Amino acid sequence: MKWYFASNSLSKDYYPLIKAAVSSAIKNTTLEPYFIYDGNPDELTEWLENQGVKIVYHRISFYKDLKEYYSEEDLIVASGAFLRCDIPILEQDEEYILYTDCDVIFLKDVEMRKPEFISCATETHADDWENFNTGVMFMNIKNLRESYDDFCNFIKSNLPNLYTYDQTAFQFYYGDKKNTHLDLKYNHKPYWGKNNDAVIVHFHGSKPMAYTSEKAIKNRDHLFKVLYSFSPEGYDYYLAEFKKYYPSIEYDFKSIKNLKKELKNPLSIRIKNFVRKNILHKK
Repeated sequence: MKWYFASNSLSKDYYPLIKAAVSSAIKNTTLEPYFIYDGNPDELTEWLENQGVKIVYHRISFYKDLKEYYSEEDLIVASGAFLRCDIPILEQDEEYILYTDCDVIFLKDVEMRKPEFISCATETHADDWENFNTGVMFMNIKNLRESYDDFCNFIKSNLPNLYTYDQTAFQFYYGDKKNTHLDLKYNHKPYWGKNNDAVIVHFHGSKPMAYTSEKAIKNRDHLFKVLYSFSPEGYDYYLAEFKKYYPSIEYDFKSIKNLKKELKNPLSIRIKNFVRKNILHKK
């Protein structure tokens, strides 16, 4: 099965994540990795090619529209995030493929899913299928290609409403019956706790690099800290798993311990409960 992931040369902070994702896929799966890259050959692409990854050099087809709408800073994120939208015109051989964000690790081999259009799991709340997450997505290339032009026009006409970039576009356009529910084990989040059945772990929210220094931890906004507070044990476990595939990362365990203490104070608990009830709709 082909596995696509994507980024651009301006997102160098993601290079460690990309290397961990590829290393875990090589060790634990039979996937054929394809990397869509908006950039020129560099250290990352050389490393990826040495691992057997096929590089697809490509800029999103509606880059001009993104550049006209987004600030320079937001364009860095948007031009990388929207790359997945072009997979139906880049892939010419397979009818079904797997796409993931770069901030994942594979713990087990992946079984093919064959959705009508896309198959995604939920995002933060495990029962909220309306707000599904496109960080792991099985794609029906044939059907997505047939709707590609209309989908791109939809994106270009609705950029002010796409608050999570391509994900909101997929939710609005391919939501309802066009998203086949994906088993949560294919998009497991650390804040859901340890799951022995997890196939793909998605570091949605704080990335492993956010736990490498006191400054990095303090700079995280409170929502990400709240997500951490839902399962510090889950983060402990999956941060250790990440290090297996990117051994050079060094966590600041003293600052992590202080974070755990901070999240036990009464105000943090009140904020956590508020977020759980009013934002995550979690009982």
